[in-house]
Amino acid sequence: MKIVLDKQRIRTIAQNIALLSGSLLFCFLAIEIGYRIIDPFPFFSDDETNLTQHGNLSQYDELLGWKGVPNGETEFTTVNNSIWLTHNSDGFRDIEHENSGNKPAIVFLGDSFTWGYEVEFDEMFVNLVRNKLPNYEIFNLAHRGYGTDQQLLTFTQWYEDQPLEVVILMFSENDVEEIMTDISYDKPKPQYQIIDDNLVLTGVPVPKIEEWESSSSAEKEMNSQNTSLKSFFLKSHFIHDISFRLDLLQSASNSKNVQRKYKKKELILTSHILEELKQEVESSGARLVVFFIPSKREVEQLGDSQTYQTEIITLCQELGIEYYDLAPEFQTTWPRAYYRYGIHWNVRGNQIAADAIDRYLTQNVLP
Repeated sequence: MKIVLDKQRIRTIAQNIALLSGSLLFCFLAIEIGYRIIDPFPFFSDDETNLTQHGNLSQYDELLGWKGVPNGETEFTTVNNSIWLTHNSDGFRDIEHENSGNKPAIVFLGDSFTWGYEVEFDEMFVNLVRNKLPNYEIFNLAHRGYGTDQQLLTFTQWYEDQPLEVVILMFSENDVEEIMTDISYDKPKPQYQIIDDNLVLTGVPVPKIEEWESSSSAEKEMNSQNTSLKSFFLKSHFIHDISFRLDLLQSASNSKNVQRKYKKKELILTSHILEELKQEVESSGARLVVFFIPSKREVEQLGDSQTYQTEIITLCQELGIEYYDLAPEFQTTWPRAYYRYGIHWNVRGNQIAADAIDRYLTQNVLP
């Protein structure tokens, strides 16, 4: 009799454990599905990423330092996302502009945000704006790592035999620092200097370093076979989020807020470059509009530092340049607009930017 009771007790305990395990598994799956729908957080380990500094569909250019590989295509995997990259015949992450007719043109200048870092082609905010403005021929002349100086040079090289309506400069927080050096992202680049109060281009032709000779124009191969146990568990969006937040708390406790304050010479050079761009745009019969890309730190309130836009907006006002700060658009939206790692917009962020840019252009700029 005792043996029968013991077996029943064991069976009951086993059933309770199985029920508890099933309930926990169900809750975990429900949370995991919720994350993947509402706030997806894919994870790619270091072995799966294939970023390269001198490859990534870039090639040496004696004027710009580097530019996109014409007709290049490759898979591009970062810690946040895996996408497919394609360039048009001019080396831009853009459509082919054959037989564009007499549609008035809108030109976008920018860096990795405008180039569409970590989002698919159809998810890029420039292409979303293109869909909203079918009566305009929209050109995306952005490339990864470009500062305002390289964006100015890109525009002066660009020519299309059609009316130009608007040139949009997407201004990022790191643009000011990047124009102050002839080396950016470990690659030589041109540099403007102020000589006798004139803007003078120096460092061209840009030196061609050895890495350009030895590196491929495509991304490095992934080594996804070496997947650690930690990486396996971090494939779960829920577990990855917990891990990320713990790391964020630890880093926040060890970091100090730094006030954003540009040096006078940085602002002087930025002012001259913006003025030169304005003159080039207006000589083409178009309007220049500067859109400010808010920093992730500002939008997600990761510190109390001053926003970088304040001083650059003052420059725009002094130069009579039209501008619009996207920060309020991002601060009043939900859910997350930036990837957790790095500084770039996710799909949601690109959608917010596209809606805001289209609304501003339609209401204030375009006929």
